[in-house]
Amino acid sequence: MFNFFKDENKIRVSETSITTFVGADTKVEGTLITHSSVRIDGKIVGGVVADGTVVLSQDGEIQGNVIADNIVVAGVVDGNLNIKDKTNIEPTGEVYGDINTARILIDEQSVFQGKCNMNIDRSKSKRGRFKLKEAPIVRKETAEKPSEKPAEKPVEADKQEKNEQPEKDTNKPE
Repeated sequence: MFNFFKDENKIRVSETSITTFVGADTKVEGTLITHSSVRIDGKIVGGVVADGTVVLSQDGEIQGNVIADNIVVAGVVDGNLNIKDKTNIEPTGEVYGDINTARILIDEQSVFQGKCNMNIDRSKSKRGRFKLKEAPIVRKETAEKPSEKPAEKPVEADKQEKNEQPEKDTNKPE
């Protein structure tokens, strides 16, 4: 069995770096704003704005949008995620909304229903540094067959091209 993802790809959060907790028996109505990392075991109805990492436990639920540096989703999010760096959706995690993030790791047993936009700087990506070779544009040109003659111009146009004056109509008064 191949292990494509190493443990270093997951977000590591030290318990000491989390300064805000929402307990399992807690329901917050409105937007939770914190200038640090937060662990949510309860329910947030509104949204979350965090300057650090949001850790949503298996029993946690967020009904609203999340703006944070990183997020680990083991519970349910019903809203859009706008994550500056890394998004991890764990096997028990469910996200119903669009995700904007720089990096993402989605477990195959998790649920994600929405669109994902990875906002990365192409100059920093491994393949983005190289410009793609543009395919040559193939145009079908309509070549005239040698047997075909170009359309004949009207006599009046020939006279104008030769700087000849068109014949005057003698029936018209001047």
